[in-house]
Amino acid sequence: MHGDMAAMSMPLLPMWLRIVWVVALCGVIVTHVGHAVAMPGQRRWWHIGHTAMAAGMALMYLLPRMQHPALYQAGLVLFVFIMVAEAAATAVFRRREGMLNPLWLLSAVDMFAMAYMLLAPAARPVWLTWVLVAYLGGQVLGWAFGVWDRLPVFARRIPAPAPAAAGGPPTAVERTQQHEHAVTPLADDPAPETASGPVVGLTAHSTVAVRVTLAVMAAGMAYMLAIM
Repeated sequence: MHGDMAAMSMPLLPMWLRIVWVVALCGVIVTHVGHAVAMPGQRRWWHIGHTAMAAGMALMYLLPRMQHPALYQAGLVLFVFIMVAEAAATAVFRRREGMLNPLWLLSAVDMFAMAYMLLAPAARPVWLTWVLVAYLGGQVLGWAFGVWDRLPVFARRIPAPAPAAAGGPPTAVERTQQHEHAVTPLADDPAPETASGPVVGLTAHSTVAVRVTLAVMAAGMAYMLAIM
């Protein structure tokens, strides 16, 4: 359906369903606010972005455009700004870390979808609407089944520095076992870990709760777009 009057009486979005979506999105907000407070660096900003997205979706389900046009205009400006900021962050981290982090790229596309939903109905081409619905459906599946966790970029590791040794290069360390009056050398200690942290500063190895909230939010966005 298109047009603000149609949006007021969407048969596929009765008031009880609006309330269900708002409650679910409030759960998303609580989860991501907690992670934004607890986590440093890139992860904090990533969770802040998803908090803003969940809040925007909750307001869209709760407050129709026709009665709150100024709110939708302000939201459009906000999410365009966040989209540009995340696109810039994607490029900056790509240069700094030496590889493209798909989480930042996907987040920027999510913000584009948010801004798109806040456009006037006449400015939204039908074909692009359904492209975004399909994309968001993929996001639901990706988060629900942990697909993003298994991307190769998140499996790569930064080599750990070799341990320093005093008085010369490190040598193999022999353990010994005392048995009566004999000394029997055992095998060398295993080599130290050759890998440390991940290459990228933001990884997809999230808790089940975070993955569920991201799947719920993508589903809420897809449903809203599909019935507009």
